[in-house]
Amino acid sequence: MAMENQPNQAPSYQNPQGPVPGKQPGQGAATGSLVCGIIAVVLAFFGYGAIVSLILGIVGLVMASKAKKEGFSGGLRTAGFVLSIIGLVFGAIGLIGCVACAGVLGAASMSGAL
Repeated sequence: MAMENQPNQAPSYQNPQGPVPGKQPGQGAATGSLVCGIIAVVLAFFGYGAIVSLILGIVGLVMASKAKKEGFSGGLRTAGFVLSIIGLVFGAIGLIGCVACAGVLGAASMSGAL
């Protein structure tokens, strides 16, 4: 009956506060940069999707620089950076081409050439 004299104590659980194994600072931003770069490159070839490609290229570059500032220098960040630049350049070329074609077709239809 010695148990009755002891107060009920709840078991103590510890909350792990350490870093997640295998995750480095800036790795999430590097992954985001890679995803934005891939989508930017794909959308650059779809006409007016080039507008979205430009936006995603810029976002990818910003995320790659954020990952570099946080100290992540793996190949994931480099690939995201390069793909974001490619998506940005091809998106700009595609957008200029679409605007030029639309302008030519619009001028031709107004003059009655078509």
